[in-house]
Amino acid sequence: MKKLFALLFTLGVTLGSAATANAQALKVNVPFDFVVNGSILPASTYFVREALSNDNKALLFLGEGQNSVAKATDLDSTITGTKLVFRRVGGQYFLGDVVTLNGKLHFAPSRNEKELARAVDAQSLTVAAE
Repeated sequence: MKKLFALLFTLGVTLGSAATANAQALKVNVPFDFVVNGSILPASTYFVREALSNDNKALLFLGEGQNSVAKATDLDSTITGTKLVFRRVGGQYFLGDVVTLNGKLHFAPSRNEKELARAVDAQSLTVAAE
């Protein structure tokens, strides 16, 4: 099981995005519905930024008519950039990582994602940034 998730992560879908230096916000066009912390967010353009100034693991996803707050399980400040990484399991996409200029925030697989991964083959898809 750990090998499967390592493979999913390695083959994860990445979306490049532009970051603004002052706001530390990522603007990404996600062309598919995806799951983050149990919530399904529709395909849309999202601004992703810190939700709270005193919690560097909480992120706010601001979309066209859809907003959500999600809390990462880990933060690795040694890895920086501007992208989102998704795991595709069956026909669903799950947010795996958000890489910002402050570090990589990791979202662990949920119980539902793990159960789905046992039943289907994992796949990956690359989507170009705006």
